[in-house]
Amino acid sequence: MLHCRACFSRCIRALDTAPLQTHRLRRDGLSALVATQERSASSSTSDAPYVAARARDRPDLPSRRRAYGDPPHSKDAWERSPAASHLKRREYQALRRPVDREAMKKELGSGEMWLGKRDPRMTPAEWDRRRRELQHLHDPLEVAAFVKQELAKGKTKEMQQLVRMASHSMQVVVSWNHIIDHLMRSASVSEAFKVYNEMKKRGQFPDSYTYTIVLRGLSNNPDQSGVASKAIAVYHSLSAPNSRVKSSIIHTNAVLSVCARALDMDALWGFAAKIPESGPGAADARTFTIILNAIRQSLLVDAPLGEGENELAHRRERGVAEGRRMWEDVVGKWRNADLVIEEELVCAMGRLLLVGSRPRDWDDVLSLVEQTMDIPRLVPRLGTIAREALPRIRAPNTPPEFKPENEDDGSKRGNEFLALTEDGKKSRPLTYATPSNATLSMVLEACQKVVAPKAADEYWDVLTDPGTYAIVPDNNNLHQRLRLLRTNRASSAVVQMLQEESFAKQLVVKPGTFRLAMSTCVRDKNNHNSLKNATQILQLMMEALPDADAKTVYKYAELAVDFPLAKGEDLVEALTYLQPVANSIRVQLNVGTEKTYGGRSSAGTKVLSPEARNDAIAALRKIYAVFDRLILSNLIPEEQKAPFKAERARMSALIQRLVFKASVKSGPRASEGAQSETVDPAEEGNVAPAQRREKPKFSRPSGNWRTSRAAPPGERKPWVSPSTD
Repeated sequence: MLHCRACFSRCIRALDTAPLQTHRLRRDGLSALVATQERSASSSTSDAPYVAARARDRPDLPSRRRAYGDPPHSKDAWERSPAASHLKRREYQALRRPVDREAMKKELGSGEMWLGKRDPRMTPAEWDRRRRELQHLHDPLEVAAFVKQELAKGKTKEMQQLVRMASHSMQVVVSWNHIIDHLMRSASVSEAFKVYNEMKKRGQFPDSYTYTIVLRGLSNNPDQSGVASKAIAVYHSLSAPNSRVKSSIIHTNAVLSVCARALDMDALWGFAAKIPESGPGAADARTFTIILNAIRQSLLVDAPLGEGENELAHRRERGVAEGRRMWEDVVGKWRNADLVIEEELVCAMGRLLLVGSRPRDWDDVLSLVEQTMDIPRLVPRLGTIAREALPRIRAPNTPPEFKPENEDDGSKRGNEFLALTEDGKKSRPLTYATPSNATLSMVLEACQKVVAPKAADEYWDVLTDPGTYAIVPDNNNLHQRLRLLRTNRASSAVVQMLQEESFAKQLVVKPGTFRLAMSTCVRDKNNHNSLKNATQILQLMMEALPDADAKTVYKYAELAVDFPLAKGEDLVEALTYLQPVANSIRVQLNVGTEKTYGGRSSAGTKVLSPEARNDAIAALRKIYAVFDRLILSNLIPEEQKAPFKAERARMSALIQRLVFKASVKSGPRASEGAQSETVDPAEEGNVAPAQRREKPKFSRPSGNWRTSRAAPPGERKPWVSPSTD
């Protein structure tokens, strides 16, 4: 009866009383019909388990659930939805997806190193080259050595690609550190921070060296924007409770250095206040050195606008007082063997004292050296009876209340730098710092300020003696010694020191050395040997330097002009030595008749800067003044003045030509000022025509077009028309 599908549907529709459940009744009726037919086909009891299993396999049949006791809706709506079945089908297909062996071989290197997918920023050729390089690098140590070697060649981009690929299979934190350090040294702070953040995103966690490199790089680039804020953020992330790395005093010193170089004293004192008194994070010698240098730098650089001398002295007084209080902590830690005293720390404190406004601060530098280096004072302390026999300290910029004679007992200082003594037999012996060139310069400057020239010579002999400290003086020591000799007007001692063979072999003298030496002779101009000493210094300069120094020549010519005891032969000798010097200056200015000087072509000389060119022209003018003094005076007979007049005329023409060139380059305003400073060409009329040098063909007449093209006076038209009356 129900063999036709249409008949079966009509029967089911007649039984369906709920129109909203049409699909469910149709499904249940079909199931009931199938179950009835199965039961009629076999009435054996052995088929009961099979029927029960079929019923449990169809949980959507409510009649079977009630029959076997299953709870309704044993699966939730998501598991029964078409979307869930579609998702399971896709999961099954993904699990059954075959592996691409060829692609795996391309992405794997030697030793089955996983390199990840190719970065879209890399070309296939770059990917293949990095893959071949990693085939020979089997551990992080080899990768780090290779990265450091290639970064020295400038291959920053290539090494970033290699480290990114290697990060998929190994921890290459050291290689990342090398890249960050290289970018920091190249002043690429923003790029270094990008690499630092990318390193963390790729699962390469920064270590202690990473933070040290980042903070040290920020301290070396204080001119970059936002350096202090970046350093503070990095240090705070390091000090966070969930940080993998524990901060140490090395990181604290690095962030203090950043704040000091960025002139952020508020942030520096904020970090310094959090340093513990003891333990692994306690302050060391480097910490105190950074803070003392920061105090000194703030006193010199970070000065408010419109500050007077009195306000400056009091501000420096507060800074030095802060340094003195800090030094008491240094000495306490040194006594307890919690700190190793170093020369850098001693010099930092000494330089801060030299910045102070009180003469007692300058005098305490020698006590500081005695306390920390066991070098006895060679001059009595300020305020003692033995010191009264020495010259009085000149302190013109010191306020009256800061001078030694006006100090009361409450304001006197210096006990912080007294020499330490052993407290009993069980006290530990102190380890003193070893002096070097920085200490020698500091001691010489202190002796210069406290007016102790004899003690300065004794300190020099003690520190440079091969049997004691064997310090080999450098250029800074030599310059400081020359300043001290200049203060004492010791021009003969300057020449003697420069002529020593030890300085000629050990030092490479610079133009500043001869400027200081020549200024000593200018200061000692009342000495009848000062001009002779200056001539010897001029000869040493011509032997040591490839080109004559214009400022040194200017000082020498100035001494020849102002020398009160000069004779005619002295000026003639000075001009004789100035002749090759003037030729050297002409070569530097790329003018003159000499094509070569000293075996060099004038075309290959270095182009002078505008400031150096002005100095060279000023030196030539001062040489011209020496000719003037010799010619306009009666120091030599009149018949001997002719060659000097001719040479003076040549010098005048050269100076006028140089000034005219400078005026053409600078414009009309500079031309008016330059014409007022030129040598008067009328003075050349005293020279015979045969003695004059022929004017070059390429030279142009001086002045504007009106004066150069003017008609003779007899042919000129009158400015005013004749009267008709």
